[in-house]
Amino acid sequence: MRVTEVALATSIPPVMRRPGPGGVEAGAAWRAACAASWPAPGWRVMTLNPQAEQGRLGDLPAQVEPVTAQPGVAETYGRPGAWIADALACAVATGAPVVGLVNADILLSLGARGRAALIERAAQGMVVCNRTDVLHGHQGEGTVYRYGYDLVLMPRAMAARLDLSGFAFGVPWWDYWIVLDAMLQGLPVMAAQCEGIRHLAHAQAWDRPGWRHALGVLMRHLAPRRAALAGLAPGAVAEAMADLLLAVAPEGESGYPIDDLMVIAGTRFGIEVVRMAERDAWRLEMT
Repeated sequence: MRVTEVALATSIPPVMRRPGPGGVEAGAAWRAACAASWPAPGWRVMTLNPQAEQGRLGDLPAQVEPVTAQPGVAETYGRPGAWIADALACAVATGAPVVGLVNADILLSLGARGRAALIERAAQGMVVCNRTDVLHGHQGEGTVYRYGYDLVLMPRAMAARLDLSGFAFGVPWWDYWIVLDAMLQGLPVMAAQCEGIRHLAHAQAWDRPGWRHALGVLMRHLAPRRAALAGLAPGAVAEAMADLLLAVAPEGESGYPIDDLMVIAGTRFGIEVVRMAERDAWRLEMT
């Protein structure tokens, strides 16, 4: 009987659009390559999708299990999808000792040794992984994207302590909050870079209303724990940005100049979260 070491949850869209060399549409091929890259011995993979998408997912690898997602994402963000909290709960429910989340357009070009190294680290604390952006699927070297996390792994017991309600796949800010939530609870977080966590570069896919709403969700989570943020010694800039955002983001204020203010303050606050995560950093070398 195969033992499940890692339970990984995602939300694969029925259709993926990505630019390829010479303007050729590469989305379908990249989607298939990503889905095929996640399963491995000991790794269990689930994709959460709304009921309306279940019949439109097409052929998926046999090792990727379709799960019906909880409703409400489309009504909240104007696009169908799955809740991050729902996905993480499904991973936790498997009983796997290490659980995680991966964005659907991430290709894991990792051998058994690289996966084992990730599991070893993630068994001890949260590992948040930067991606490497490439311009086409066969590109060798790419550019590390520092300001976001597309693969997150952690012990199951840690995942059960996190509150990710209100965040959804395909919408920003969940990856920043997962880092903050863990840190605010005194749980270990490590930022990791690896060329084998690959992403096909594309134009921005989210809109400002969704970005702003998700930032408001983050600030509503943070508000009752503002004192704990100071305990992390994030620095004067991070604290100032947090206070500014706590004043406007949770209430959904909009209009000039609040929208622009939120974008500037939110972007800088995100940078500060990244800096905190990088206090403990690791590079998984490809050998």
